[in-house]
Amino acid sequence: MAAPAQAQELTSLSEELRGPLLLPHTEPYEAARRVFNGMIDRRPAFVAQCRGVADVKAVIAYARAHDLPVAVRGGGHNTAGHGTCDGGALIDFSLMRTVRVDAEARTVRADPGCSWTDFDAETSALGFATTGGTVGSTGIGGLTLGGGLGFLMGSYGLTCDNVTSADLVTAAGEALTVSEESHPDLFWGIRGGGGNFGVVTSFEYRLHEVDRLLGGLVIYPAEVARESLELFREVCADAPDELSCAFVMLTLPDGPRVSGIAACYSGALDRGESLVRRLRELGPPIDDGIRPMSYPEVQRTFAEIPFGLHNYWKGHFVRDLTDDVVEATMDTFDSITSEHSAVLIEAPHGAASRVPTDATAFGQRDARFNVSGLAIWEPAEAPERHIAWARDYAAAI
Repeated sequence: MAAPAQAQELTSLSEELRGPLLLPHTEPYEAARRVFNGMIDRRPAFVAQCRGVADVKAVIAYARAHDLPVAVRGGGHNTAGHGTCDGGALIDFSLMRTVRVDAEARTVRADPGCSWTDFDAETSALGFATTGGTVGSTGIGGLTLGGGLGFLMGSYGLTCDNVTSADLVTAAGEALTVSEESHPDLFWGIRGGGGNFGVVTSFEYRLHEVDRLLGGLVIYPAEVARESLELFREVCADAPDELSCAFVMLTLPDGPRVSGIAACYSGALDRGESLVRRLRELGPPIDDGIRPMSYPEVQRTFAEIPFGLHNYWKGHFVRDLTDDVVEATMDTFDSITSEHSAVLIEAPHGAASRVPTDATAFGQRDARFNVSGLAIWEPAEAPERHIAWARDYAAAI
């Protein structure tokens, strides 16, 4: 298309939208195209900051008419960069961040631009929660569509298991509400199948009463990292649904390398104390942060990773933490290439594991651990050795 004609059609699209249409070579466009992973430097043809379904339909119609790829940006946290594209239409949901709780029905309707901080603040204000991401600035959309591991998954299943319906716009521009009763095949696909089946404009989730929880992080020195990983494995082996744990190895901001076991117990606090006591038995930890707290506080157990650092994450779901997995993890920690990098092991179990394999598109119901090498480094550094570190760990696993 000739440039003047293209400009005219973009002007027409801009006039059709309620939200702003951001074009290249402007400051708002430059800010909006940035995503969490600083490695991803893509330039869409335009960024449409949508305010509702009508805007989404208009952008998809324009993209179809001009054969443009479409990307959707919720929180912008997708490490692989799926929340943006080169030369295409970027639907940006940053202006759609409303959360509406129905306390009587125990459900919540949330816009796709919400972060988990937005979501948890509104639900916890009324004494409710559902399984959500453990880094607050992560968008609810990508995590939900991908499955959604979190601290409440043992009791209530994955995030996608708690979706009761969703509004979406298909690639044909049709606005649908999907649920078990309406378009069940599409509803199956969006629960764990990623963002490939439509542009979700609203999620509805099931809520659960959640009061004070026992949560936090016990940190051990690197010298006992192997023992702490074996302790994590032992605790997870017989943990009740109410106890979810995660293991991390990282470098603290002030220098030392450490290992840590994060815990969240969602049952009676007195029983929880007897269970988490085992996490302290390895010896005096560097820090013991486990205490009664609110769900939003539990969700802040892991620190935010700043936008703009370069990231390459790779790992696998495994059925068990065998001795060779432990050995590979120790070797990987010893060879870590950046003070920002980390090893993370999550432990789906309980309710998340009892969902039938064919009930949703999420396909790892028999996995007991999610083992990942998170290579994170400063933008000025060459990427090769950091990427190789994460790939080597995944290959070993």
